[in-house]
Amino acid sequence: MERGVTDGGFSKTELSAAAERAALVLARDLGLGDGIRAGQDWAVDDGDMTLACVITGSADGQLFLAVNEGVGERLLADAAVLEAGFAASIAAASTGLAGSLTPGDGVVTSTETPGFVVEITDAGVITALVGLTLPIHVPQSPAVEFTPNSFDDMPAIGAASLGSLTVLDDVEMLVTAELGRTTMAVRDLLSLAPGMVVEIDRAAGAPIDLLVNGRRIAAGEVVVIDEEFGIRITDIAPIGDRRR
Repeated sequence: MERGVTDGGFSKTELSAAAERAALVLARDLGLGDGIRAGQDWAVDDGDMTLACVITGSADGQLFLAVNEGVGERLLADAAVLEAGFAASIAAASTGLAGSLTPGDGVVTSTETPGFVVEITDAGVITALVGLTLPIHVPQSPAVEFTPNSFDDMPAIGAASLGSLTVLDDVEMLVTAELGRTTMAVRDLLSLAPGMVVEIDRAAGAPIDLLVNGRRIAAGEVVVIDEEFGIRITDIAPIGDRRR
């Protein structure tokens, strides 16, 4: 099978090497220089001429040759030699590629910019540029299948998961016993003196709230232990009722 038909193009490495093979043949057959080297830019100036030959076969593209106008006019004056040079260079480019490339009819001038550039040099001086445009094969990333977890596969959250709370065993928290609360104006607060009585929102004998970090978690009654006050827990607040 031909690569250009089966997967849409060639690798960049293949095309770079193909452009160099084509440049070597053009330099030799058209007398343009004695060496080649990879080019970075298609540096064509106003005084230059770009000639192009269509490529057909297993893939469609173009082979370009940029020279100064004087050399371009000389090459166009002998169309048979120019076309033969392009045909030989396209055959050389095709050598290392799957499938086959063939030249189209005739050579024309062009203003397009090729995808791969090679410099032709003579005694180290750039005398011409050769460009090649052919489709590049872009490998497709394999599809990744994603299967979401079912809720049935998720671990149950219950008493068994409470073992992870042991990491908090040494964490210190502020525990407060609250007899009651009231609201006072600032002037009343500033007028407080020893012996005055402050009324709170709790009936005599009502349970005392036990708060952890300001959140009520339990209630109890005051007891005396070794001449010190304590609280005997009489009720644990449900999780939904643990208010601040």
